[in-house]
Amino acid sequence: MVHVGLQRREEGIFKPLVKLTGNTADGICFDADCWQQFVDNMGLMKEYLNYDSKVKPNSIDIKNILINFTTSYGAKSILLAYKGDQEVHHSMGNSNGDLRREEKTLADSTPPAKKRRTYAVVIVMQETTFLGLQSVVKCINAHFKHLESLSDNVNKCAQYLIKEIELKLPVNYVNREIIRLMLKDNYDEIARDVRTQITDLIFLHLFDSYFNIIFLELITLRYNEILHLILSNREL
Repeated sequence: MVHVGLQRREEGIFKPLVKLTGNTADGICFDADCWQQFVDNMGLMKEYLNYDSKVKPNSIDIKNILINFTTSYGAKSILLAYKGDQEVHHSMGNSNGDLRREEKTLADSTPPAKKRRTYAVVIVMQETTFLGLQSVVKCINAHFKHLESLSDNVNKCAQYLIKEIELKLPVNYVNREIIRLMLKDNYDEIARDVRTQITDLIFLHLFDSYFNIIFLELITLRYNEILHLILSNREL
């Protein structure tokens, strides 16, 4: 699956990203630069998957992401993983490139005490999955570009929201439950106060629907990030 959205980065800044997921909620995340490099290399990936060539391209490094050309269950595949994950390096080390045999080897060689540890996030794409992703790249890029244009507005709106929440919190002690209850009891007032402060953000000021969408995004989908920032500020 492909997800395009905003994620809190360093110092509470929200940036757009593309996230590719497999059978679990965890996935591989691409910022703007990483995603562009991935798209630029899709021609090479398609060529490897489509043509009956015995030549296997070298792995592609994109910042903290490693793209490997391999096989899974007898079919050519593209494997994406974060660099530094030991399990991934083990699986890539098999010269035959057969993930099914690699997984069995790992399972047989792993001591019982270590079988419950968290394994690396790996995305494996065979030809059908890859072509499906390639067919929606233009849509992904358009959505990504739209989010880039909105990210500055979102970041400023988040700053105003945090400021308004902090003004209504008790001075002595704050925890997640106190913030949750305060936000629930003062939701409309906080939304109104934030709305009055965004006169410098013409795009949001002129279109209430966009403000409502972004405010709801911050309050619901980005709730944990907002709480983290507020509690971090209190610890300073």
